[in-house]
Amino acid sequence: MKRFCFAIVIPILILYTNSAVSEVNDAAQQVLTTIEWVSIPEGTFLMGSTPEEAKAAYEDAKLRSSMLEQHTFHAELPRHPVYLSAYEISRYEITNAQYRAFVEATDRPTPRGHNGEETWADETLNGDTQPVVGVTWFDAQAFAEWIGGSLPTEAQWERAARGAEGRTYPWGNTPPKARQHANFARRYNRPIPVGQFPKGESPNGIADLAGNVWEWCLDEYSPTFYQQHNGGTFQDPLNLRFRDVLRARVIRGGAWDVGRAFLRSSLRFKFYPLDSTHTIGFRVVRPRPKIKE
Repeated sequence: MKRFCFAIVIPILILYTNSAVSEVNDAAQQVLTTIEWVSIPEGTFLMGSTPEEAKAAYEDAKLRSSMLEQHTFHAELPRHPVYLSAYEISRYEITNAQYRAFVEATDRPTPRGHNGEETWADETLNGDTQPVVGVTWFDAQAFAEWIGGSLPTEAQWERAARGAEGRTYPWGNTPPKARQHANFARRYNRPIPVGQFPKGESPNGIADLAGNVWEWCLDEYSPTFYQQHNGGTFQDPLNLRFRDVLRARVIRGGAWDVGRAFLRSSLRFKFYPLDSTHTIGFRVVRPRPKIKE
């Protein structure tokens, strides 16, 4: 009960007043200088999967005993065109050092594991260049807003990972190889410092979009969201009507403790926004997508 009562005030904490923003502005600007940005041009891409692709992915997952159920792959249907305005996305996941500066400037609580344990007390998780984990969706979005950005929409994340040509993985269509493309399947048994797999980067240099840690997206998770399009082209889609503390949010990309079936860039997964764990971090985009409050 104590953890729930603490978490329920998080939505209030992210609504900064103008005075609060001015107080942390210098610190936020300092953090901004440490973030590398990759520009994604405006344009249309195909999001999601065809029935054939989803079926093949499900069959492969069954062979690997991934425990992924068929409805997870149905949530990728149908493949549909999406137009996105130009945006920038951080080349790397946000690190402990960057997030620590945010905590020090805003007095936000430090990252916590699923059972409330202090993440930064664990030497396998607290390295400056490791991606920060133990952050809720609200924590991640608060950091992003503090530096003038946002969590990526689900469409922005998939466009960055798959490109306009619809790659299966950020680096292409060949399956991931351990210690070459990504940190997965407990090969290292922890998150590792960002940017250690240059062969696993997207063609424009975005790192760790597969493996290492799952990444929070801005959207609420709906298994039927793709099916709501009317046959035309979605424009800058965002499934977030308000900051509901009970609705699951999208996470993407897989993590250090899961197998290769989870690393496909079209795979959609979910986690609850007030929860935190040692396998979920985030990256940021700018400008901020418009959220209907």
